[in-house]
Amino acid sequence: MSLVDFMEVWWLSIRQLLEAGGVVARFERSPIDRPKTSCSLNLRRNKVEVDLVVWDSGEAELVTVDHDGSTKQQHFDDLRILPQLSVVLSRMVTLLTGSSL
Repeated sequence: MSLVDFMEVWWLSIRQLLEAGGVVARFERSPIDRPKTSCSLNLRRNKVEVDLVVWDSGEAELVTVDHDGSTKQQHFDDLRILPQLSVVLSRMVTLLTGSSL
């Protein structure tokens, strides 16, 4: 399973929980014929917004907008390394809900 496939499965597994908590979301995959496939996940709740773009190579960009409007951008070289991936996903959910799933 590719990292992009994993992200889609992860999203589908928690989608109802987040949406029930007031999170508005959009998940998109790049066209299959692209040489470097990717996906993007945008999650919003009130003034908090999280954008994650992930490439099959493991590279990723995470942009967060907090309650106070401050913006942070992080680059990750390889999210295929499990501890790094779990930290990023947990951080996203925590920012949006105030608790981890």
